[in-house]
Amino acid sequence: MLTFLVLIFVAGVVFSACSWTTGGDQNIVFPENNISFMHNVKPFLAQNCSYSPCHSGFDLAGGISLVEYHHIIAIGGFIVPKNPDGSRFVQVLENKTPHFTNFYRGNINENQIKGVRQWIKEGAINN
Repeated sequence: MLTFLVLIFVAGVVFSACSWTTGGDQNIVFPENNISFMHNVKPFLAQNCSYSPCHSGFDLAGGISLVEYHHIIAIGGFIVPKNPDGSRFVQVLENKTPHFTNFYRGNINENQIKGVRQWIKEGAINN
């Protein structure tokens, strides 16, 4: 019985792990255009997606790493340059497609979603 309870506890921790963020600046603000991967998108990902135990370089939830640009672009359909509606990342952010765990969407605001969409519209370049 104790083993079962420990297993349930561990499973609860694992499945809820992506429901928190690493903290830091909760107010990452994207400009209206000329979005920079390095200065806007990457910090947004670090705060909301690419930390342990989610999509870091060590913890590949769903086999996906969102740490570096080349990892992100290599995921088929995840980012479709110039097509935010066709990009699975935008669909996840807008809750239009399932995400295995329920990450804490409360940390993601409308400006950030629009910023990611704009970055993709601008070609999703590594700048």
